[in-house]
Amino acid sequence: MIKAFHCRYIIDGVQQELTPAGILSSVMEKAPELAPVPETILDESIDPAPGLILLDPSKVEDYLSAVRDFKGRVQVPFAAPCTRARVAAALIDTAWRSGNFKLDDLPLTAKWTFNPERVGDMAAFYSSVEAAADYIDALRLVIRRVGSEEGPFDVRFATPFSGAPLLVDDCLHPDPQSWVIYVPFDTSDRRLGGSLLAQALGLRGGVAPQVLDADYFIDCFELVRELAEDGVLLSAATVCEGGLYPALERMTADGTGTGLDISGIMHSSGEQDIVRILFAEVPGAVIQIRDADFDYIDAEFLLQDIAYFPLGHPMPGGGLKLEHSARTGIQTILESLIQNAEGED
Repeated sequence: MIKAFHCRYIIDGVQQELTPAGILSSVMEKAPELAPVPETILDESIDPAPGLILLDPSKVEDYLSAVRDFKGRVQVPFAAPCTRARVAAALIDTAWRSGNFKLDDLPLTAKWTFNPERVGDMAAFYSSVEAAADYIDALRLVIRRVGSEEGPFDVRFATPFSGAPLLVDDCLHPDPQSWVIYVPFDTSDRRLGGSLLAQALGLRGGVAPQVLDADYFIDCFELVRELAEDGVLLSAATVCEGGLYPALERMTADGTGTGLDISGIMHSSGEQDIVRILFAEVPGAVIQIRDADFDYIDAEFLLQDIAYFPLGHPMPGGGLKLEHSARTGIQTILESLIQNAEGED
């Protein structure tokens, strides 16, 4: 299957200028050898059905159950944005691993799976390779090794530290005064196309988060990595496949639940659809910090101009308590102060 990297491609009737190996050569740690007489692969791209995916917000618990045990993969129509999200997720998962490294010390390995006999798979492979090369280059990283095998279309990435021991726990500490905080690592809109939820429900169209802001990702990674190394984080989880809600559920596996107030996310993003907020696969992290460290991390995120969203506090008994309101907590405090000021003589 490795020969697919060295073939010429005609997609939708258009001759592509470079082979996948040629595309990747700009980000490979060691330039791949090029085939002297490349074969030609003909394929056509499969476009997603137009329109947004709209789901019932009263069924978020049903959606969580649908996602929980579903084993999804990159959908062919969303190969490019989902590839960038997979790169981001592999790096985020490394942020709280043990080892002496920074982001630019993390070469990636990449493995593509595809069925060369199925219409759309090879076009998706080519699009995925382009997206991976562009995003990894923007992150100023390299690919150390690539591979491929036959099977349903998918792509996975890893770093040399992907299997290293964790510096922090992956489940919530029961400290009721501590804070559970969400940090998105990209500025993309929250959309459900190509998501685990869409796959679990059999939905094929829509729009996927684009995941294009590499500079913002770098800032987020470097700060969260520093917090992990300095012992500020009590626990952490990667948000990507499945979205925010499943990531939080995984953190409650030891029986400590948490409140989940998404009002701040709604107001900051202008997104009022709670299903998109909870299940859109915008790469990010959920971190838990001590209450004593809140002012410190607030100053650090403000200094780096990184958005973060306090979701709530751990609570006994497990589970997730979802909350959202028309006003943020800050708005409520300000309105209370204004009303008190108006009532004074």
